[in-house]
Amino acid sequence: MAFEKSCVHRSIKLPFRVDIFFCAIVASSCLAVVPPAMAQSAGFSQFPVMQKPIRVGLSVDVSQTEFAIWAPGYVFMDDRPVFELKPQTVYSFNGSGIHEVSTGRSYSVPGDKKVYVTAQDYRVWEDGHWYRGCLELVNLGSSVRVINLLDIEDYLYGVVPSEMPSHWHLEALKAQAVAARSYAFAHMGKKSKWRSKGFDVVPDVRDQAYNGIGSEARSSQLAVHDTRGLVLKDSGKVKPGYFRAWVGDAFENLNLRYSTVTKSALEQATGVPNIQGVGIKQWDTNGNAIVLQIMGAGTSRDIDGRELAKSLGFTTAGILDAHHNGDSWQFTVRGPGNGTRGLSQHGADMLASKGWRFDQILQQYYEDNDGKLRLDYITPGAAPPPVVATPLPAQPTAQPTAPQRPPQTAQTSSTPAQTSGMPASEDVEPKTKTIQYRDE
Repeated sequence: MAFEKSCVHRSIKLPFRVDIFFCAIVASSCLAVVPPAMAQSAGFSQFPVMQKPIRVGLSVDVSQTEFAIWAPGYVFMDDRPVFELKPQTVYSFNGSGIHEVSTGRSYSVPGDKKVYVTAQDYRVWEDGHWYRGCLELVNLGSSVRVINLLDIEDYLYGVVPSEMPSHWHLEALKAQAVAARSYAFAHMGKKSKWRSKGFDVVPDVRDQAYNGIGSEARSSQLAVHDTRGLVLKDSGKVKPGYFRAWVGDAFENLNLRYSTVTKSALEQATGVPNIQGVGIKQWDTNGNAIVLQIMGAGTSRDIDGRELAKSLGFTTAGILDAHHNGDSWQFTVRGPGNGTRGLSQHGADMLASKGWRFDQILQQYYEDNDGKLRLDYITPGAAPPPVVATPLPAQPTAQPTAPQRPPQTAQTSSTPAQTSGMPASEDVEPKTKTIQYRDE
């Protein structure tokens, strides 16, 4: 509900809407990774409820940074509240500890301990941005480190709209959510290039853009929710969901390639002499040609499309079409799905505008060499959570504003500028009919 809260220590009033996202706390669908002991004197835990926690390095090895909390909270150490924090109040953190900027009240942070900044509603502010979850503070003596600890799905609420404009088509946003989730999970823990520093990813283009609560939108929340837990798989492992704004020219942007094969090369690959025609007799449900008819002067032969693609050296098994072009045949094929080029964000939105579902879009960019797209849940074989059991977090009518630091005026957490615009392209009709979630 919306109400006026008076910040007595600031003598200002901040109108805001409290809308805490509760993660459908049911035993079957939302369990903490390590159930923390409740701090009885605080009335809440130092950690939010997390199924798959991710650690985001916000400020790394800096001399000083500032933080705040949205609702009343504490600094926790060893799962106990040790220092009370006031809402909407700026605190500095440096090698000498935590300091309340307006009063000088302070707390010394031991160098051999991790402490956590946690609010009742698990909303925290650091260096100009509001985030979900809590903050882990590390005192290195001459420098400090601040890490945002939260569930991977809450993290994606801030990633998807930071990477793709929230007014784009919902199916494109869903494809982005799966790609971003796959990228994050494939770079967590021991797989992270930042593991020596104690976190998994950073909030910028070195990994993925992550602007926190201020960037969130209802459409991107829905995209994350509708694909909850889904990741790209390859040989049983999570495939990094690389993506870019644009990939190559207008044709490559849809991950399509032309490959020209000479008559002699095609005759050698198929064993059919004097080829006069090539036709596709059957496509699979993913739109790949699985049976091609090779017609010679006096004979005709059916060829497995996947085997032909392999023998001709195509990057994938995804032969989509074939046309006679002089003394050669021009094959339209899907581009590689495992390379670092990955998803084209503009291409995904173009395909979504033509009616493609998110799984069809992912098929276009991430299919394996055998022509299949493999989607699975982070926990293999897990059923998707019921929609009614995992309600979407309400979007604030007014975004939280950064707290004031006397005597400066309040900073405002703003949504990054988003550009629109869809490049013109020919109609591309989807052929995918079904989705394969797990290896058969």
